[in-house]
Amino acid sequence: MSEETGTLLESIIRRLRAMQFDHRSEEQTRYFEQFGVEVCKVTLNQTTGEWTVQDARTAPAFCYDNMDMVAVAVYDALTEFKAVF
Repeated sequence: MSEETGTLLESIIRRLRAMQFDHRSEEQTRYFEQFGVEVCKVTLNQTTGEWTVQDARTAPAFCYDNMDMVAVAVYDALTEFKAVF
């Protein structure tokens, strides 16, 4: 794994963990951007523990129950966007 890949994954995981620990509301949402353009939106339902990842370029949203899978989905969306930008 390259240093750039590791740094990006660490950054994504840090933001996802912050969502887990923020209990100000039942639902937490974060937007992930590349070059100032929204690439995907991640929502965490604190009650159910369900994560939803929605790619800004496509309509379907995907649900996960594992933060690691969410991190991979966000990483993939960001790197795909960077490759075509």
